[in-house]
Amino acid sequence: MALMEFALAWPIVLLLVLGAVQLAIWASESAASRGAALAGARAGTVAGAGTDVAARVTLNSLTPALVGAGAVVWCPADTGRQPMLWICATDLGSALRVDISGSVPSLVSIVPGQGMPIHARVVLDKERFSR
Repeated sequence: MALMEFALAWPIVLLLVLGAVQLAIWASESAASRGAALAGARAGTVAGAGTDVAARVTLNSLTPALVGAGAVVWCPADTGRQPMLWICATDLGSALRVDISGSVPSLVSIVPGQGMPIHARVVLDKERFSR
């Protein structure tokens, strides 16, 4: 009797444990993407820097935090296939916007071929120096 109860409960317990681990990984990657977008935007708004610096800093900040995924510098206006996780830095004139969007693989796949969504957007005004 106990063996049958264990056999029925084991898949549910395993799903709950893997779901909790997946939630923790996703929360960590989401927080890392917000931090990386902020770091990239800060680097890009410094006098003399621009979108290239912002995208490179964002990518370098985000890469160590990703589990099983890699980010690519790509913007929606670019041609070609959209990567799974992308970074786009845009010059808005007096401000700079850094976007991170896409998805990361999940441990427990609910929908086959889709991962957990990651989205971060930071807009910072550029530094201005008056004489």
